[in-house]
Amino acid sequence: MPWLALVVVAKNKEAFVKKALFLFLLLVAISPMAFPSCSTLDITDESLGGFFVGVPASVQVHACCGTGPYTWSIGSGALPPGLSMNSSGLITGTPTTAGYGFFVCIKVTDAAGCTLTRCYDLEVD
Repeated sequence: MPWLALVVVAKNKEAFVKKALFLFLLLVAISPMAFPSCSTLDITDESLGGFFVGVPASVQVHACCGTGPYTWSIGSGALPPGLSMNSSGLITGTPTTAGYGFFVCIKVTDAAGCTLTRCYDLEVD
């Protein structure tokens, strides 16, 4: 966390208090812009699905409430064989293996550096 030090110089106590109060209120007013809240970033997809062996797939993962643009990656696990995801959150490919239990955690990073990871248990029919 960055720190900021300010020095207030004034001719008397009253002027010092006024200047210090003004700077404090200014910092309070601009701090949300300088330090965005990461608590609002969300991946809105509750599930990812509709994958079938031999059938081309195209699924877009969605985020909201952060600072765009978003960058996507696989945080852990893996997509089913034959599928991949680009940095825009688009999952494409043709699944090659049927089954369930393909566990993948998808990570989104927004332009402010906030990150969020959501995990999915995928099935391919």
